[in-house]
Amino acid sequence: MENIFIILLGLSMLYLASTSRLKAHINMLVIQGWLLFLICILGLANEEWFNINVFRDMKDNWTHICAIAFVTLETLGVKALIIPLVLNKVLKKTRAHRDSDANIPHFYSLVISSLILFAGFMIANIQTPALKIISPLYFGVSVSIIITSLWSITIKRTVLSNVISFITMENGIFLLSLAAAKEMPVIVNLGVLLDIFIAVFVLGMLVKEINTEFENLEISQLSELKDYE
Repeated sequence: MENIFIILLGLSMLYLASTSRLKAHINMLVIQGWLLFLICILGLANEEWFNINVFRDMKDNWTHICAIAFVTLETLGVKALIIPLVLNKVLKKTRAHRDSDANIPHFYSLVISSLILFAGFMIANIQTPALKIISPLYFGVSVSIIITSLWSITIKRTVLSNVISFITMENGIFLLSLAAAKEMPVIVNLGVLLDIFIAVFVLGMLVKEINTEFENLEISQLSELKDYE
């Protein structure tokens, strides 16, 4: 069951590559947040301590309860709720509903993203001593998500779509951290989450100001920004 959600997370990147509607991209971030939550919970369910009794004796199991709370906050609270709400607010202010001027047509974008995901599945089937300490499927799909997101940043032309690609890349990094260790590396994820949090809220403040100067939010126009004395 856990592997099914990982595969669905990888397939969600194909949908992002095939559509230009920014609203659909934001909705997919919500779905990715839920998928990451389910992947984490199913991963924790394999631990011996994960049962209903962990909530009955909170004093002795406070570290485990904190782990569950952190997973829920990061995946559902931030990734599936707060960040999409901020992006929807920015979308309404800018009225930039589509990213139709990408450097590559969406059909070719879908083909390339499919090849990257296929390469990720191939990596998941490699049996080498170096991959014994990590889950191959976690690793393969997470690497494909990171590469697809980085590639999307290079071809997208609007600021908002680049930020969405940046967030999907962070989702891939989050999944990669799960590949390295079943127990959550809390310090690393807190640092990455803080970066995403700051980036999204700075976006919300700056995009409104940029939109007052330009008719659209194409990244090619950002080079014209400068300070005035």
